[in-house]
Amino acid sequence: FQQECPSGVVNEETFKQIYAQFFPHGDASMYAHYLFNAFDTAQNGSVKFEDFVMALSILLRGTVHEKLRWTFNLYDINKDGYINKEEMMDIVKAIYDMMGKYTYPVLKEDAPRQHVEIFFQKMDKNKDGVVTLDEFIESCQEDDNIMRSLQLFENVM
Repeated sequence: FQQECPSGVVNEETFKQIYAQFFPHGDASMYAHYLFNAFDTAQNGSVKFEDFVMALSILLRGTVHEKLRWTFNLYDINKDGYINKEEMMDIVKAIYDMMGKYTYPVLKEDAPRQHVEIFFQKMDKNKDGVVTLDEFIESCQEDDNIMRSLQLFENVM
């Protein structure tokens, strides 16, 4: 970060260029856009080094609740306090695009939609068409795979 941005501040275009280097077989631009917005807590179009470090600190060393809250914020694209199917679909498509056609076996056209439907079946506890922070946290804590993935980096730092 410091090497690419000696001023300690990065704009979205530079962030996308840096992030794209990690996913050479896909198009990481949309996912990087969503990630940038999650890092840009002041919503001013730039991410300071301190913002980046704070987010990494949460993701690496935070409590389960802090990590899940941060992840929810990433998925809540319009920041209205809910994840709806359109937001989740945008995130899932961005992840598929980022991973690229070489990473996954050939996917059916409706794979992202199926992923979103499974997500909502699991997470939307009251079946109102949106996932709240509380529903998200409760569902994630009930899922052993999600809990293991949250602990992945704790062991290497």
